[in-house]
Amino acid sequence: MDSDFLFKYEFAYLSGRSYFWQSDNLFRLEISFNYEVSNHNISLFEDVRSWMCRPEREGGSVNSDRPDYFAAWGAQGFSSGKHYWELDVDDSWDWALGVCKDSQIRKNGTMITSVDIFLLLCVKVNHHFRLLTSSPMLPHYVEKPLGRVGVFLDFESGSLSFLNVAKNSLIWRYPDGSLNFPVRPFFYTGHR
Repeated sequence: MDSDFLFKYEFAYLSGRSYFWQSDNLFRLEISFNYEVSNHNISLFEDVRSWMCRPEREGGSVNSDRPDYFAAWGAQGFSSGKHYWELDVDDSWDWALGVCKDSQIRKNGTMITSVDIFLLLCVKVNHHFRLLTSSPMLPHYVEKPLGRVGVFLDFESGSLSFLNVAKNSLIWRYPDGSLNFPVRPFFYTGHR
């Protein structure tokens, strides 16, 4: 079957009530997390705020000593197939979810400039929420999802999609060929 046809077929489902949102979901799975860390030395949200506020948008990291951040990596890694899961982000105002390369889990430093991390981020700046994706950092001018965000990982095409479950809409899809290495789910959240 033509890969262009498959992309159009899958994208059509992403834009409406899709087969992986139905009860007989083909790709849905429950994600269990380990490596759960509170107050970990991850400066993700501060790095994003610095990136958004700098005119030249270059490097720099601001450490956070706040104890109300929580990071978790999926217990299961993926290197083939299609997988879909949802995470509830309704009670968080700073959050990031997506996938990262196994080796990236143990590295310190900034996450927003890494090419091995594919995240949808929501950051509160003043009284507004900003949605961005990493690899590369791109702002998205869509409404902050309420409730659950779906993540669809497709190793057949090498793509990753983020979905607003409440609105049954696509937030962002990384292009085909973006992922060609084993990854783990990642979730990072903060409450103030």
